[in-house]
Amino acid sequence: MTDRQAGTCEEWLVTRLPLLEAEKELTRRSDELARRRQQLPWVGIDQEYVFDTDESEQSLRDLFAGRSQLLVYHFMFRPTWSAGGPTCTLHTESFDRAVVQS
Repeated sequence: MTDRQAGTCEEWLVTRLPLLEAEKELTRRSDELARRRQQLPWVGIDQEYVFDTDESEQSLRDLFAGRSQLLVYHFMFRPTWSAGGPTCTLHTESFDRAVVQS
């Protein structure tokens, strides 16, 4: 059980409104941070990366396959694990449905 007390709607509203303002300010700050992050300069890739895929080894350019964007997800999987972590598995299992075909 908690130590919370019951109150009236008016008491709730007096307490809720400052929290709502704080939540809105947090959202504004988060939006501004995201905007600043998106403005970071791009960095070219000079190294030739090679990836093992189901089909064959492919370069980073090959993985794009003519598309303008590529989603890369670092899947956490330790050598001693028999399966991937639950969060990574959840995310990667939803990727197929998110693919936009050109």
